[in-house]
Amino acid sequence: MTATLQVAPGVHRVSVPLPFPPGEVAAWVIEGDEGHTLVDTGIDTPPARGALRAAAAEVGVTPESLAYVVLTHAHPDHYGLAGPVREWSGARVAIHEDEETLARRFVDRWPEDRAHVADVFAEIGVPAAVIPGFLRASDLIHSFYARFHPDIVLTGERGPLPGGGGWEWIHTPGHSPGHVTVYHPARRILITGDHVLPRISPNIGADLYASEPLSDYLASLRALRELPVDLVLPSHGEPFEDLAARIDAIAAHHDERNAQILALLAGGPRTAFGVARGVFGDLPPDNLLHAVREARAHLAYLARHARVRRDHDGALETWRLA
Repeated sequence: MTATLQVAPGVHRVSVPLPFPPGEVAAWVIEGDEGHTLVDTGIDTPPARGALRAAAAEVGVTPESLAYVVLTHAHPDHYGLAGPVREWSGARVAIHEDEETLARRFVDRWPEDRAHVADVFAEIGVPAAVIPGFLRASDLIHSFYARFHPDIVLTGERGPLPGGGGWEWIHTPGHSPGHVTVYHPARRILITGDHVLPRISPNIGADLYASEPLSDYLASLRALRELPVDLVLPSHGEPFEDLAARIDAIAAHHDERNAQILALLAGGPRTAFGVARGVFGDLPPDNLLHAVREARAHLAYLARHARVRRDHDGALETWRLA
């Protein structure tokens, strides 16, 4: 896809490169009542900085015209350049309060959390030989975060988007606790961030920061399905039109994943790591870490619905059918 693309009058897609799959993330430039609003920024790397600056100039964004930055969530491929963009333009940066809480823990408490992470990995069945790779992957993720504080904290479940123009934000937790989507009711346009993607299901992971996110995610999907939407603008992949059909497909995927996990546990108890290996196979440490997070999210969801039970002998956590 080209670096910039006008997807609707006054709405531009900006492609920002990533140093890891899927290789790019979309930021969105909205022409509002008070100037331009940028939804997401991309990751803070030199190629991303250059690409975002060049794309902004291509669609007419100047330091004077950029009034607001709205972050769908605090993952570094969406949030990383918020600070540099604010320094360049003076724009005011907004994020949901739950996501600001998460970002602060990522940054401020990681040294404290890290001291216990190896024990948590061992408890959920990660072999000793795999734990160092998981720790390196975790350190790399946290290294992308900066001591950055927003100017505007969004509170509640829905409200007007800073910058006006009839846009709104909607709290859609699941992929991240404070994830928001951006919606224009009259124009029937929805910017989905990572909440709804056209080709893949976003990672829904349970970890130190979210104990049972799958219920929140599925509830958020159901709520969005009721919105009148003609154009869906995802962070990864091309714009698409049939939101309801895509939501149904993602919900069906999670049903299938739950069934797959139940079938595995029918063969006997497993750790979360064992479930992840049974579902996803052998993966590199960074991908396997996310697979374990996803397995834990499904196990917690199934336990909530009394389909599985958690056992703990003081050192090891295992799961079995209820």
